[in-house]
Amino acid sequence: MRTGKVVAVGAVAVALIGMSTACSKNTGKSGNDNGPSAKVASGSISTDPADSKGPAPAIKGAKRGGTIISYHERDYEHLDPQRIYISDAQALDELVTRQLTAFKFDPKTGSSVLVGDLATNTGVDVNHDGKTWKYTLKSGLKYEDGTPIKAADVAYGVARSYSSNLSDGPHYIQQWLAGPGTYNGKYKGPYNGGAAMPPGVTVSGNSITFHLKSSQPEFPYAASWGTTSPLPKSQDSNPQKIDTHPFASGPYKIESYNRGTELKLSRNKYWDPKSDPIRHDYFDTLDVKIGVSPTDQTNRVLADHGNDQYAVVDQPGVSPELTSKVLADPSAKGRTLNDFLSFAERIDINTQRVTDVNVRKALNYAINRNALVQVNGGTSQAAPATTLMSPTVAGWDKYDAYPGAATPDGIAKAKKLLGGKHPKLVYAFANTESGQKLATAVQTALQKAGFKIVLRPEDKDNFFTAIDRKNNGWDMYATNWGADWPSGSTVIPPLFDGRTIVAEGNQDTSYLNAPDVNKQIDKIKAEPANQATKDWGKLDEYIMKKYAPSIPLYYIKQLSLTGSKVHDVKIQNPPGAISYVDAWVG
Repeated sequence: MRTGKVVAVGAVAVALIGMSTACSKNTGKSGNDNGPSAKVASGSISTDPADSKGPAPAIKGAKRGGTIISYHERDYEHLDPQRIYISDAQALDELVTRQLTAFKFDPKTGSSVLVGDLATNTGVDVNHDGKTWKYTLKSGLKYEDGTPIKAADVAYGVARSYSSNLSDGPHYIQQWLAGPGTYNGKYKGPYNGGAAMPPGVTVSGNSITFHLKSSQPEFPYAASWGTTSPLPKSQDSNPQKIDTHPFASGPYKIESYNRGTELKLSRNKYWDPKSDPIRHDYFDTLDVKIGVSPTDQTNRVLADHGNDQYAVVDQPGVSPELTSKVLADPSAKGRTLNDFLSFAERIDINTQRVTDVNVRKALNYAINRNALVQVNGGTSQAAPATTLMSPTVAGWDKYDAYPGAATPDGIAKAKKLLGGKHPKLVYAFANTESGQKLATAVQTALQKAGFKIVLRPEDKDNFFTAIDRKNNGWDMYATNWGADWPSGSTVIPPLFDGRTIVAEGNQDTSYLNAPDVNKQIDKIKAEPANQATKDWGKLDEYIMKKYAPSIPLYYIKQLSLTGSKVHDVKIQNPPGAISYVDAWVG
């Protein structure tokens, strides 16, 4: 998945490392001095149905009532749960919609565990082969209008995710149901003449079963995504409405939404805390103020006056220019949140347009990662990256395919690869404060090696949707990715399996389609979990050394600030964003 911060396992209990959670500070050194100090904690799939029972444990000292103000620079691209693949939207929808499973954070252990959300457990592997997964919904679940949530509604939610017009979200479940080839090559969802029940899905009473084409022991993880958010067919007369007003099944509902300006959540009175092991509804209202620059956000919340005592610097976080000021201000002590997210920022090189691998390698030698870290506010905001996966992901392996980047030696290597040529490349970026600064720094670095970089600012609220189009018309663009769950299987295949490339809604935005990479992806997917964990890291390095389809920039950290009246807001992975499920004011 992508982050909204920077636009600049038997078959069930697979224990995987790589989940960094909550709001601890980082020193910049790891225990083995082998990379940045992204926390490594265990994340696993619960096999105890008791973990899936509500209510969520009470938060000490928490009070009910009040409003939290959440400051955002840019708007959400999508709120339709089937379309969400960006972390800030996922964090908001965490309050509004529910899925079959979800991650539950344990503050005592500092780790997360996957539990049943709408479902009574994390799924039953019916035939003990990872190919047939059954879920039974909890009793008494209701939508915002008081009508019951049914298993057939979950099936319909999955069905609509096949539509090419709703292709922005993850495609794991659809692909596993469809088998090899394009997931929506035959069945295209209910808007295109298809049935309301997708192929491979059956419903019996309050149970739903998924019949997959291949063994997928990580299916319970995929079931935590918006793909399994329920929606009655009767509420889907206008799919575009769902994108701004998803039909609430969580503790909050959309009260009002003015695109580009403000979004308000209010309580969903039909949500039953006894059914929910994860969420609380302590605050009355979440008021998302959209279009506020990071500088204004930071100055307002740091001052801690009036309503800003109830505010959060949310997206993209503390302004880079004000980082030192915030960290040095005694009044901010106890109000700052700082931790690694599970994301790595990179520039994708459109391999359809930049076909010469030597040009792509030269770009990697020329980039100045240290300068980009400083542009983003220094080591409290980022750490230089040389890999595609984040060090928070299981199987991450430290390597540097293009050593000496941005040094005289690296520039010389870049020029040698270019052989006297001066390629003219269009760099597209989201037109935000941070996106503009990152673009200027990228242009400055690459021009030293002889590149001619044309900067192309684009609509900040639809930037990811635009680069996901196969024929986007640009040579390079900054983007990022984090594991959808703690496994390299959710990083390398989505980003570099060229067989998944379609007209719109792509995650492979370098548009690399290399048969040898595709073959290795298939091989690793079939391996035991422990071996696959290591091999995803090896394939990361192979891709960069042979094809250089991307330029790793930095591992993303979040530095945020809250008003003095806001409590128990967290930086949480997943979703890799500010989480409000435990938040309260007082």
